[in-house]
Amino acid sequence: MTFHALGTLEIRDREGTTVALPRQKQRVLLAYLLVHAGRVVSSDEIEYALWGERPPASARANLYS
Repeated sequence: MTFHALGTLEIRDREGTTVALPRQKQRVLLAYLLVHAGRVVSSDEIEYALWGERPPASARANLYS
């Protein structure tokens, strides 16, 4: 897979076909992980990236699912 993060976030498989990420939170999470590639990212950091300072009560459970 290749990831293109400058401009519109885009994922392509080995054949060059674009892979869709229909959910906004999935795109945000992938972009965050790509920016922080090569290092451990904590649940707290991911939670903040996805929901900011006011995460829903279900945020941690959502991360694990």
